[in-house]
Amino acid sequence: MTRMSMAKKSCLLALAVFVVAAGSALAVDPTKAPAKEKVIATASGLKYVDVKALRNDPDLADLYEAWKDTVSLAFDVLDISYSDVNIYVHGSSADRRFTFIVGKFDPDKVRSELDDREYDKEEYKGVEVWEREVGWGSVMESRVALMDNLLIAGNEDGVEGCIGVMKAGGASWLSDADINELASRLPGGLYVDIQEQELASLVIRGLEAYGMSAKKLNGDALAIAGVAKFDSENHADDADDAIENLMDLQQFEKIEIAQKGDLLKAMAEVDIENAVPLF
Repeated sequence: MTRMSMAKKSCLLALAVFVVAAGSALAVDPTKAPAKEKVIATASGLKYVDVKALRNDPDLADLYEAWKDTVSLAFDVLDISYSDVNIYVHGSSADRRFTFIVGKFDPDKVRSELDDREYDKEEYKGVEVWEREVGWGSVMESRVALMDNLLIAGNEDGVEGCIGVMKAGGASWLSDADINELASRLPGGLYVDIQEQELASLVIRGLEAYGMSAKKLNGDALAIAGVAKFDSENHADDADDAIENLMDLQQFEKIEIAQKGDLLKAMAEVDIENAVPLF
């Protein structure tokens, strides 16, 4: 099996967008970000959306609206306009939650809103972090870190874990061999979703991790790519029909599945109108 170089594998799949140089966040090939841009702490699920591409393409308007509905509550807390966001990434596990937002938002507006909501300005490993202790009331995000045109929001473990990767050389998600292997085989796109064992194994026997990405095929459809990793070649072989049935349920069409050892690779198409639940 061919492994990516450290530089190429540094940015888990769609996270290459954290090329925050020159004050802009561009949707670039997620396998080609420099090693210093590894920023993601341990998670069990991760979702990436190229918001700028959705917003700028009339064919993808329904997907853009679907994404806005998904994030509306969090954005109210941060006083960020949807039109200011270029990239959105959300990660979670049993004890961590973090959201990356890359764009052209005004940090002073964010600071003002956080201050009004009784967050306190602190510092963690040299990064500006606004904190609010979680009590009996509902707090959407207890930590918000501001770094140029990158904002990280989430709970304490999630935000501080990501800062630890960036500032202290902590292990990124790619230190997990299964996630690394998925990252090396999935193309980037408008949308990328990765789930690791604790969620994936509930779906199909022997499934350790899976990833899916979507890119625009034409004005009516998206091209879907998927990779599923199993704990044995036999389990991968047994799961072929189950994977196809799951893709059918998501209204994917023209499904093609191929096995290579303990991996299943899938290709498909989905009408844009049927892709709304992904976002």
